[in-house]
Amino acid sequence: MKKISKVGWNSKNPAIPTIAPTGVHCPVNGLWEPLGSSADPVFVFEGSVMPTFGGATVEWQLVEVHRRRADLVL
Repeated sequence: MKKISKVGWNSKNPAIPTIAPTGVHCPVNGLWEPLGSSADPVFVFEGSVMPTFGGATVEWQLVEVHRRRADLVL
């Protein structure tokens, strides 16, 4: 099992990392886009392996967090 890199953790909420490289497990459900690219964001599920982009390894930046309904506080 690969470890999630702690590089790029969000200073406002350290429980939500904002950057994850290709090959690590996705730390949070949400829309992710490659750093330095104008490509459309892709949805990646928490726990799945961060994908390659154009056949190359990249660092992914979190664009929008999507929480599960069970995580929402009413």
